[in-house]
Amino acid sequence: MNAKLIKDGLGHLERYIPFVMPAMSWRFAAEPPRNAIVPEKDSWSCMFLYIKAVASGKKLCLSADNPGCSGAACYLGFKKTGAGAGSFLAGKEKFKKSVELGEAFYKEINAISSAEEFIVLERTDDLAYDEGQPQVITLWVDAASLSGLVTLANYDRETNENVLIPFASGCQSVWTIPYKEQFSSLPRCVVGTMDPAVRAFLPKETMAFSLPVKRFVELAENIKGSFLQTDLWKQVVIRPAK
Repeated sequence: MNAKLIKDGLGHLERYIPFVMPAMSWRFAAEPPRNAIVPEKDSWSCMFLYIKAVASGKKLCLSADNPGCSGAACYLGFKKTGAGAGSFLAGKEKFKKSVELGEAFYKEINAISSAEEFIVLERTDDLAYDEGQPQVITLWVDAASLSGLVTLANYDRETNENVLIPFASGCQSVWTIPYKEQFSSLPRCVVGTMDPAVRAFLPKETMAFSLPVKRFVELAENIKGSFLQTDLWKQVVIRPAK
């Protein structure tokens, strides 16, 4: 999947679906990009602290040595979950009713090991033709645009449950789950950033919609002849001020 095809698809999608922030791409890299943001080693920093910087054109580079936080190291496939993680989820964050349920959550993750030493998040518009292929695309949208993406994700399928809204960490929802979906015969899209712990780093109305890059191109190719070209959709996304 070359960068031109991805960028062309993005340009076509942007004509019909407004984004809150620029689309972003995830890819593996053998070396960190020049002047990339790298979280400080052995210190906590949620990757969502850097989302606005990536939106403005910076690249975020994560690795086993510099994952930002221990959770991200697990979700991004750099290491296995350590013992006692369920206690954090249930006891500190209060996202699960019991430690046992917290432990069950971590056992279910099954993140795929990173294919390279680094994982890079960057604007899709900034993709270079001579760098690694993106694996996942993340689109930042409001509720109206999300309705369009969910409908488009089901437009070419016989079934109607082709979008997930899982309970997941922020980074798990924009990388771990959509990356795993690419290995499915019918890859699904993922509505993410439902994790209350990351909402403070995002505008209140912003949600993430992430999907494998091949599925992203398919969605862009399905626009022609779809509801996105109707007057009804124009009324949804272009409303007069109240």
